[in-house]
Amino acid sequence: MSERLFGGCKCGSVRYEGTRLDAPMFRCHCRDCQQLTGSGHSEMVPLALDDFTISDTCKTYEMLGGSGQPTFSGFCPTCGSQITRNSQRMSDRIYVHASSLDDPGKYDPEKSIYQNSAQEWDEAAILKG
Repeated sequence: MSERLFGGCKCGSVRYEGTRLDAPMFRCHCRDCQQLTGSGHSEMVPLALDDFTISDTCKTYEMLGGSGQPTFSGFCPTCGSQITRNSQRMSDRIYVHASSLDDPGKYDPEKSIYQNSAQEWDEAAILKG
């Protein structure tokens, strides 16, 4: 795939662009995503890291992921919008939150991950199959 995607935060302080990676778009129900988004899950779009660009204004929060390796969450320090997630484990890609896309209609989730961590009140959001 060579589709260029563009997006940013709510206030416009952080902007990004990147090339859609040929990997599934997904809904993540892990506890980190729940806490970072303030909801039951996150909606993630994979972009190629080698040509991804993002405003210097984006701040990054480092934490340990479920793999025990560092993961990074990018957000706008002005409006607080969650924008990116990436990890050392998958060093060829960066994930953007689907809601941060200029055209969120391009998001088409193919699967759910970490379904066992889904909250009971969010189980209807789990993608089957």
